[in-house]
Amino acid sequence: MSASVKTKALAAFVQQCLDPLPDAVLIDSHHNKLMRQAQRLPWCKADAVTSLTRAETDYWQAKSIHAMYVLEDEDRSSAYFDERMLSVDRNRQAVADQIRVPALALLAVQWKREAAKDRYLPIVADEVAKLVAADEAFLAAHPITKQPRRKSFAPL
Repeated sequence: MSASVKTKALAAFVQQCLDPLPDAVLIDSHHNKLMRQAQRLPWCKADAVTSLTRAETDYWQAKSIHAMYVLEDEDRSSAYFDERMLSVDRNRQAVADQIRVPALALLAVQWKREAAKDRYLPIVADEVAKLVAADEAFLAAHPITKQPRRKSFAPL
């Protein structure tokens, strides 16, 4: 009888070995991490350009206001305002270019959705939808596991 129990246990073990594993068990987190890291540099470059154009727009706005109210020079204020409008166009193009770059994480996908609400961007809503769907598919196909956070020592 003990021989038949061992045979049943062995048969159950072999059956478990032959059953396909669920997809969640087969995640190669190192490969997924490398795939996501490959997207880091293009995203950071696009983000830097977007930040720079936003700062440039703010700079020309401040110069225009300063010229108007402090220097009381309407001609200079108008020239600064024209520069601001050119930088607004550059900023919108930079945002559209960043939307076209693959996202790093779900927060970047959320940023893309929010940024795409600007109706003056030089990008079509259908293109944005396709890009967001592609990003979500990539992120779902390449999940990474987070290490649990260690509790930090809190001073009394």
